[in-house]
Amino acid sequence: MIWIVRTLFALLAVYLAFATLVFVGQRKMIYFPPDHYEAPPAGFSEITATDGAIGWHVPALEGKPTVMVFHGNASAIDNNMHIFRELVSAGYGVWSVGYPGYPGNTGSPTQSAISAAALLQYDALCELGVENIVFYGTSLGSAVAAQLAAERQPDLLILDAPFNSMTDMTKMHMRFLPTQILLKDKWQSHEAIAGLSVPIIWLHGTKDQVIPLAQGQKLFDGYAGPKSAHVLRGAHHTNTWFHGGREITLEAISKL
Repeated sequence: MIWIVRTLFALLAVYLAFATLVFVGQRKMIYFPPDHYEAPPAGFSEITATDGAIGWHVPALEGKPTVMVFHGNASAIDNNMHIFRELVSAGYGVWSVGYPGYPGNTGSPTQSAISAAALLQYDALCELGVENIVFYGTSLGSAVAAQLAAERQPDLLILDAPFNSMTDMTKMHMRFLPTQILLKDKWQSHEAIAGLSVPIIWLHGTKDQVIPLAQGQKLFDGYAGPKSAHVLRGAHHTNTWFHGGREITLEAISKL
């Protein structure tokens, strides 16, 4: 009997130690900033918002909207150039949003810090006289875009491979932990967009092995505003743009 009790206590100690490790190091399990920063290419301006956050900007042609692009957790401000070039070629402006703790930006990545930086960069864009703004968020960036949309409503919100909430995602990978309690950055996208009337475009690949299609479907189904779903067959997590996402995005923006 004693050995059973000792075994249970040992297992409990291991469980608590693991939970503590996850709690302490959780942000390193969510955010993966690249190691280096690339200077903006020709045509892009590096603009610093009031908090020091850097955004890359290309102005739109007259009468065209500007697209704020929110990158994923393992990307950086200099990624998604294939998207930037297509948008610029169509005459649209681009603002690539920089995150605290990521290349080119100081600070540490947390939900509050990233959300605050995105808000200040939106305001910096408006100070340039830009009025028509689209949000395009991919992966974690979709959650950043959703949070910003709750504060500053865009003309269009494009969610590429989004998740319903970080709480849902952690439950998928750590079912045996009380992630609802342990999680610091919950990124509740479904709560952020609840009650909005912003048109939403949802893009998601059928072969996405990072954020399951069901997560995007859950977020889309829970939204009561104007919306359009685009399930892209054969697309993985990072290549929806090449599996129909490009055409869908450019057509949707052209209608604004």
